[in-house]
Amino acid sequence: MANYQLVADVSSWNPDTTTWFKTLAQKGVKAVIVKLTEGTAYKNPKAAAQIRAAWAAGMHAHGYHYARYQNTAQAQAEAKFFTQVARAVGLNGTSVLAADVEDQTLPQAGLTGLTNTFLTTVKAAGYPKVDFYTMASWIWNKRLDPAVLLAKNRWIANYGVSYPGVDGVGTWQYTDNFQGLKVDMSYDFKGLYTKL
Repeated sequence: MANYQLVADVSSWNPDTTTWFKTLAQKGVKAVIVKLTEGTAYKNPKAAAQIRAAWAAGMHAHGYHYARYQNTAQAQAEAKFFTQVARAVGLNGTSVLAADVEDQTLPQAGLTGLTNTFLTTVKAAGYPKVDFYTMASWIWNKRLDPAVLLAKNRWIANYGVSYPGVDGVGTWQYTDNFQGLKVDMSYDFKGLYTKL
């Protein structure tokens, strides 16, 4: 997999120093996806500093939102909150904004439609590049249907295997502890995050 570009995803659990981000860059990481929000109230207090540090290290910066929505109104509200924070921390329409769809409290039925509502609202706010993240098992179990989802890249988590386990994956999160740095890392097969 050495030919594929690396992209890290970070949250408040990770550092926000330029030194740490430069260490990632020195190890070949080309981009980061920063957790910005969760639900309609939580904002990552380190997000703005993490994005600035990534830029200072020469990396592209993107954002993701941890989804909690249970219905259409909540999906729209979470998307509006997400894009407001994205704008406030300096991300513009060249950045990818992703929905992190993994929480066990999300509805069993209709989740694909709710996620499309979320992504449509994000796009309408001026962020045309959207993606979704989930585990391979959620695709296998049909909690999400990638054929119907508005975002076509498919950022999929699957650890301890030699292949993501889902067809058409654009970005594969293969570890939660890249080179002992306690950071999630993905291969960016199609370059959505690393080639702007």
